[in-house]
Amino acid sequence: MQDSKSNMWFGTPGGAYVYNGKSLTHISEKEGLCNNSVNSILEDNNGNIWFATHHKGISRYDGKTFTNFTANGTIKGDEVWTIYKDKNGDLWFPAENYGVYRYDGKSFTNYYQKEGLTSNAIQCFYRDQQGRFWLGGWKGLFRYEHESIFPVTEFGPWKK
Repeated sequence: MQDSKSNMWFGTPGGAYVYNGKSLTHISEKEGLCNNSVNSILEDNNGNIWFATHHKGISRYDGKTFTNFTANGTIKGDEVWTIYKDKNGDLWFPAENYGVYRYDGKSFTNYYQKEGLTSNAIQCFYRDQQGRFWLGGWKGLFRYEHESIFPVTEFGPWKK
């Protein structure tokens, strides 16, 4: 991921790395990252760097300190595959066995079974040109609209 300051960020099974054009810096649990197995990195609209990890959830780095939202109990679920930023700047990420979370810059909203999500392992997100939000993973494809999630079958999104 390239951030707004042109730094390059890399996630690996051994931590994250940031390259500033001159030097490469390793970031790990020792510096405050919640887990060394980094699946995805994303910059939010405020310049914070977010890390999705394979074993201990999600962390935010403000340039000085890390906040681990799984360890502090804000979110549930340790395995986070990806982070997606929508056109409003909201961050979306799955947490295995706990659905999908949206962070609007102030608070987290969880979407799971009561909203219609029947998969416990979402691994990718996409917003199409019509503004429809798609979720893919174990048990197939789902579409989010109007605070609900619908499974997509060969006949299209199924609504209750």
